[in-house]
Amino acid sequence: MAKPTVYFSAAIPLAPRLSGINPDWRGQQWQPGAEIGSSPLVMLLTVADAQAALAQGVTAPIILWAPQGQGRLVHPQVVGALDAGSADETVRTTLTAALARSAADSDRAGQMLERVLEVGRALASEKDLDTLFGLILTHARALTNADGASIYTRDAGGTLYFRLWQNATTGDAKDPQKIPAGEHSVAGYVARSGEVLVIDDVYAIDPRAPYQFNPGFDRSSGYHTRSLLTLPLTNKADEVVGVLQLINRKDDAQVRLTDQKTVDLHVRPFDAQDQRVAMALAGQAGVALENSILYADIEKLFEGFIRASVQAIEARDPITAGHSFRVAGFSERLAIAVDRIDRAGLRDIRFSRDELRELRYAALLHDFGKVGVREYVLAKAKKLQPHQLELVKNRFRYARVSLERHALRALLTLNDRKVTAAEFAEARRNIEQQLAARREELDRHMEFVLRVNEPNVTAQEVSNELDAVAAFRFPGEDSEDLPLLEPFEFADLSLAKGSLNSEERSEIESHVTHTYRFLSLIPWTRNLANLPLYAYAHHEKLDGSGYPRRLPGGEIPLQSRMLTISDIYDALTAPDRPYKRGLPPDKALDILAKEAQTGKIDRPLYEVFVESRAWQGG
Repeated sequence: MAKPTVYFSAAIPLAPRLSGINPDWRGQQWQPGAEIGSSPLVMLLTVADAQAALAQGVTAPIILWAPQGQGRLVHPQVVGALDAGSADETVRTTLTAALARSAADSDRAGQMLERVLEVGRALASEKDLDTLFGLILTHARALTNADGASIYTRDAGGTLYFRLWQNATTGDAKDPQKIPAGEHSVAGYVARSGEVLVIDDVYAIDPRAPYQFNPGFDRSSGYHTRSLLTLPLTNKADEVVGVLQLINRKDDAQVRLTDQKTVDLHVRPFDAQDQRVAMALAGQAGVALENSILYADIEKLFEGFIRASVQAIEARDPITAGHSFRVAGFSERLAIAVDRIDRAGLRDIRFSRDELRELRYAALLHDFGKVGVREYVLAKAKKLQPHQLELVKNRFRYARVSLERHALRALLTLNDRKVTAAEFAEARRNIEQQLAARREELDRHMEFVLRVNEPNVTAQEVSNELDAVAAFRFPGEDSEDLPLLEPFEFADLSLAKGSLNSEERSEIESHVTHTYRFLSLIPWTRNLANLPLYAYAHHEKLDGSGYPRRLPGGEIPLQSRMLTISDIYDALTAPDRPYKRGLPPDKALDILAKEAQTGKIDRPLYEVFVESRAWQGG
């Protein structure tokens, strides 16, 4: 049989590569007006030459060489297009499918070509691995009239695992455990050798063959396997990345093979046309599979990087460790609930897989900007920093010693005056009583300072006593009056709420802006482009009272509103905050309900958050 011929325009630079792409092809230059042979052929032509060939009455399938900007040609005979950027595997697959059209069964080959090319486009656009497996099996069965099909993938170590089975008679099956395929199984042999195996009857395999059929599934299910077509799935480097196995080619696609008699009547061997079409599909599937695995690996790598970044940030702020992961869980469950709900105002909201991932990443990274906040501010648990409190304690100690020294000096001075013993005893009693009273006052003030230093104690509760501490004076080295508290210490202990003064609170709030600036530096892919904006608005409130931009409700993205609810809930219930006790869920939800009633957070989203119990877990 003559070699398949690829006729090509003289202006196409791809021509010298054809022999390297497939040595079984014969390349021949074609000029408008020239005759073509009768062997299986395909024409790889420029737009101008294609128009000339069609005008000349050539009926062979045409692959258009159409670099960007040079136009397209729509005609039933134009079955595909290539350009200078087409990879060798794409060229091989496209030309192989086109040559199948000009083979003996031209009608069937033409239909198969169109379907293979359509399948190729579908496979190339699918990134989800499980969906891709299903597409490969569904299309492979449809193209070959196979009753069943299964797919295996190979890991980096070379081990082959069964992944998915489709069968019109028995139904589908997936292997979540990824059980290895036997080395001497049919699929194992094909993965190891890279050969295509066509077996007309699996129960008639020569016992001396380097592979054998395992009848275990047939025995357990009552199914009867007869014909097999098993092909390697190879990547661009011609490495086997998986195996596609087609089972029981039927002469009638509607027949279910429920018994031996039906199998005998309707199962046929896979013929040469099936092999050609399946190989063309396998070529595209192998590349799509590798791309999908690579895409999944990149996603895992990226998610791992994000998680590592979050853990590194939370290591600087152990007080809130786990917060970002919990908020991500709450937010994702809330989005899924909103996607499914049928309620006015929310029923039209839908989230794709990419949008859910974008929301999850935004939630994980919403506090990323804390890396720009000074650590002693970030981790401040009480009104005074530990070193500040230690300085206050030392001042109280110094005050005690100073008062004692002052009392001793008074006694020495009295002794120098040569007073009577009775007068000295009386004066000593008075001095010691005054000293004891001052010591007691110091102890009471110190105990008070320790209590008021807690962030849940407000100055209003103890304002008079705090003023008394500030008014206390003790003698210094030169008998000057010294205070127990410096003005900044008094101001911090007077905080009405929490542990941060206005300057520190402003610095903490700046983490939102830092988050946006840092995240905006990352060249996010198109499906993650809004991530920085969602994180930027997670402290905004619908009434404009939030920060940092005081956005009105209409300018706050829906995803940010979800983050806000999740963030507040976790902040209220977190058990690991040293400056407050975590609230029970019902109390936290009550606080959120008041926020919703006053128009600060999104009320419909809050209601879904409660009803779906998105706040549980995470």
